[in-house]
Amino acid sequence: MKLYHHFLKSSLTVLLLITVAIGLLNTEYFYSPTAFAFYGFALTTLFFIIAACFYSDNNKGVGFRMPTLLFGIWCFYVLIHNSTNTGTLVFTVYSVVLYFLLLKTTSLFSAFNFNFKPFFIGIGFIASLESIYCIAQFLGWIRSQNDLYVVTGSWNNPNVTAIFLALTTPVFLFLCKDKFKKVILSGFLIMLIALLLLKCRAAFIGTVLSTLFFYGLEYDVLSWIKNKKNRTSLKAISILILLIIIPISFQLYNVKRASADGRKFIWNLSLQMVSEKPLMGYGYGFFEKEYNIFQANYIKNGKATTEELTNAGPVIMPHNELILNVVEGGMIGLILMILFFASLLLAIKKRKKTISDKLAFENPTNMANRVFNLGYAGIIAFIAMSMVNSTIQIVPIMCLLIIYASIICSTLEPIQLLPNFHFFQKNLGFSFFSKAIIISTSVFLLHVCFGMATADHVNKKAALLQKEKQYEKALQIMPVLEKSIGSYSDYWKNYGTIYLGMKQYSRALECLENAKKRSSLPELYNGSGFCYYQLQQYPQAIKEYETLIALHPTKFLYRMTLLQTYLKNKDIPKATDLAQEIIGMKPKIPSDKVDYYKNRCHALLKKLGVEKTTSVSKQSQ
Repeated sequence: MKLYHHFLKSSLTVLLLITVAIGLLNTEYFYSPTAFAFYGFALTTLFFIIAACFYSDNNKGVGFRMPTLLFGIWCFYVLIHNSTNTGTLVFTVYSVVLYFLLLKTTSLFSAFNFNFKPFFIGIGFIASLESIYCIAQFLGWIRSQNDLYVVTGSWNNPNVTAIFLALTTPVFLFLCKDKFKKVILSGFLIMLIALLLLKCRAAFIGTVLSTLFFYGLEYDVLSWIKNKKNRTSLKAISILILLIIIPISFQLYNVKRASADGRKFIWNLSLQMVSEKPLMGYGYGFFEKEYNIFQANYIKNGKATTEELTNAGPVIMPHNELILNVVEGGMIGLILMILFFASLLLAIKKRKKTISDKLAFENPTNMANRVFNLGYAGIIAFIAMSMVNSTIQIVPIMCLLIIYASIICSTLEPIQLLPNFHFFQKNLGFSFFSKAIIISTSVFLLHVCFGMATADHVNKKAALLQKEKQYEKALQIMPVLEKSIGSYSDYWKNYGTIYLGMKQYSRALECLENAKKRSSLPELYNGSGFCYYQLQQYPQAIKEYETLIALHPTKFLYRMTLLQTYLKNKDIPKATDLAQEIIGMKPKIPSDKVDYYKNRCHALLKKLGVEKTTSVSKQSQ
């Protein structure tokens, strides 16, 4: 029996490390490169959860810690949204998987003889490999996952890779006292080099904070601060810290000032959205759709300033988890999220009473405290980075958060929900029943995820056939996929693109309209506008293109497309006004294409008798 438990525990540790690693992978296997991370994470996690149900080596029965209870209520709230069609299937599955992962990793880490060191070495190894991958991209040995960036890591967004690496900082700090100290420090140095190459401000903040909190807890800095004898020294240190932080903050802001100003505009509009649906929000997974439409209406109504128009563009995430959750889940969702994180932060008050009895090492008290410090520092870093970037909906980042939260939860005593609930927690029948529910739900979710993944891969095949202009073959594939991924905007976008290639514009419109129920990205409005244009329904095309411009005000091509449609509709006054707008616009990056557009507008105005002379290309500079 001991051999069985040892083998299962080792297998669970390896499977958990695979879960962490697979969330970092992006491939072209599915329609969206990031889909591989989601499917891989969901499937491996579900296998881990099922296997973990057969592992019970902590002799504590079934129990809820306060963070797990609050996270469960939060996930249940997401399920309510999904049941009322205000939550996407993907986010709902993701939430349930995360909740089960929190439960089972907490149970695993609560085991008396669980050895954290090999597990943390595995995470450090994954982070080191990812860092080497980033350096190889910088040196040109490996191609970047995104043409817009030299270094991205294995993900197509450098911020995701950077935040993941920043969250592994406490792991390296923990391992620095290991006998392989030089190897650990080498890995940590490589990770820091990768962070510099990825150029993510949020990751810099997370790395610094996790370091400060880890060592602050290690050396009990809080007790030193509370000591009245140290007040003068504390004031001096505080002033020094401010003198360092203030100029660095300004420097970080100025490094990517346009990005920072764009986020301020997003936050401002997002808070305006909250006032329209304050209680339950717009639905989980619907921020992108709802925000972009709100922004487009804001611009079309003439409320945007010149600076806001410059910063406006299509948005996927608000880069602030408080704002994201209050928009999608309303005040209820925001409160549940805050309560969950608050319960993790407040766990520090109870750690001295319980942690020594829950983890077994060579020196239980010291090592147990160091593990707690690691988890706590990771949570602090996660919360800080969540204020300036996206985290919760990003698979590898949230996976690490769940692991750190599980470490904290494993140090807490189970709470008693009802007077006699403790009896049920210890009852074998109740334990068996709860495990049966988790296993059956996990098996069902495995079936759902396999179906979604298979259909998504076939959708990718159809997209490749469409690019090869094999429209008939692509079209034959699509109908059967609706059952599994009919809730995906990418499915309907791909379906519509196939019909566009076949010049069946009415059918294409139907598909694109279905896609717009789930997304509001510019390409959908560009496609529907084109369909109306080809069907010679110019007023409808104009409506689509006007929304398109409001979604992406700085894109010259979209304005030229609208200009052409105005002319087709014989709306000369609007065409004239738009041509003058295009001439007066300053491009973010001057180019020959912009010069060409401006010269065409000059020629049009001259032809219409509005302008006497044609300007040269320098107008755009």
